Amino acid sequence: MSLNRIWAIALRHIYLSRRQLERFGDLILFPMVGIMLWGFVSKFVGINSPSLIGFLIGGLILWIVFERVGTSIGVDFMYEVWDRNIVNILASPITVREFISGLVLVAVVKVLVSFAIMWFIAAVFFGFNLGSLGTYLVLLWFNVIIFAVSLGIFNIALIIRYGGTIGPLTWILPFLLQPFSAVFYPVSALPGFLQSIVWFLPLTHVFEAMRYTLRTGQINANEFWIALAINVVYFVLVVLFLAYMFDLVKRKGTLVKL
Repeated sequence: MSLNRIWAIALRHIYLSRRQLERFGDLILFPMVGIMLWGFVSKFVGINSPSLIGFLIGGLILWIVFERVGTSIGVDFMYEVWDRNIVNILASPITVREFISGLVLVAVVKVLVSFAIMWFIAAVFFGFNLGSLGTYLVLLWFNVIIFAVSLGIFNIALIIRYGGTIGPLTWILPFLLQPFSAVFYPVSALPGFLQSIVWFLPLTHVFEAMRYTLRTGQINANEFWIALAINVVYFVLVVLFLAYMFDLVKRKGTLVKL
């Protein structure tokens, strides 16, 4: 893979994000409004329980990181579809791996900006410092990013196979996972028949580990390694799924219809 070509794809979308209001809003306004809205709600309901504020805001920040990365990869791909630019890109020396790597890179760059904004607002307005998780935050963030990338690649594979009409799944899928990821509440709050199923989601382990650390000040290494193992399995599966879908549309000749 060529790092120059990967950076070229990322740079294209970074420039577009600076020029297009909807992309700028997605980068800045959505995380800002989200953290302030839920921050004030958590401050109100957590008047007699300061730890609840940390659980809610910490969960929200990590959730937005996941949702922004997963959605950004799919949305930036959809922008290429809407611009009728997919065939032009794939007709160039840029490979599919380089193209998707560029989308992943720009998604991570954008979420770093959003993350910094949310961290600042949480610290200034709500007295919550996510840095209290220490270096463990990096490990949690790492697992969140891997699963978000896997979901983004899965969305791209579906769009390649079924066309732009399935594009809205880019926004829908993350929120379908949210109730089962234990973002704002422990797994024990879920119905019994769901509790044994949700552990197959890496996010469940991430948010349980975050709450454990905020509550005890200790690191739950088991949750990290379990989440990482599940992430590796899902990542390999979605890469194989994408390769299969791409090969299928090439043989069917439907790629040019994107």
